[in-house]
Amino acid sequence: MQNNNDDRYLKKDGKTIKKTYVAKKNNRNFEKEKKLFSKPFVFVLILLFLLTVLYSLYIHPFMQISDIYISGNKNISDEQIISQMSNPIGENILIYNVADSKERINAIDSVDGVEIKKVFPNLLSIEVDESYPLFYQEEKDKTYYIDNKAKITENSPENNEGLIKIRGAKLRNITGENFTSSEASLNFIKAIQEFSYIDKVKEIDLENKAEIGIMLNDIDVKFGDLNNISDKLKLLDKILNDIDQKGVLAVQIDLDNGKNPRVKVDDQSFSEDLNY
Repeated sequence: MQNNNDDRYLKKDGKTIKKTYVAKKNNRNFEKEKKLFSKPFVFVLILLFLLTVLYSLYIHPFMQISDIYISGNKNISDEQIISQMSNPIGENILIYNVADSKERINAIDSVDGVEIKKVFPNLLSIEVDESYPLFYQEEKDKTYYIDNKAKITENSPENNEGLIKIRGAKLRNITGENFTSSEASLNFIKAIQEFSYIDKVKEIDLENKAEIGIMLNDIDVKFGDLNNISDKLKLLDKILNDIDQKGVLAVQIDLDNGKNPRVKVDDQSFSEDLNY
């Protein structure tokens, strides 16, 4: 006879069932759930999710290149660089081949190097390292061209228009080498290019190292010696901006080695005191 108090049995829906049967049945259900959410299954779900996200990013216009920012180029136009890259506008930025574009841009003769960065979601930033003739010096019957990196270059323009004439430098006429052995002159030539007024400089006189001269449009600048180059170039920038704001016609700026700068203005110009 069955004992109603037997721990091996229980009543369910009016039926007497062995507890071991229920335990085995529950264990089978647990194993099914465990198999359903096994590691391989979860991995497949994650993989499908990631593939779906990547595909959405690939086809979404949000990730298509729409802007290209180019810096460092002067003689090479933005259009030429973009054309050399086969115009990447509209391409997906995720899979865009930066290495191939770098190789194409580096193939341009005057380019010494290039850096391309992807700026997500849709911008390419391109920084070009370009060499180009910027200065020239005449020696006897020959003209030597000096690039923006202060090196002698064989690249000679059709004419000297737009180039800055250098006087008095002791030239080293070796192509690809610094145009002079004077470290101070090299530093000066490189430093002055960092200021916007470089585009107005017509001539630089390096003959007397104690009294460097700069012809800046029609303004004769007495720069002084080649000490404290950076400070004096910044001071010159400040003076030129002040002249522009006051609308005066300056004919000479004497930096006095940065100690007591003086500005001489045209007699017909506004006669406000511009001494510093």
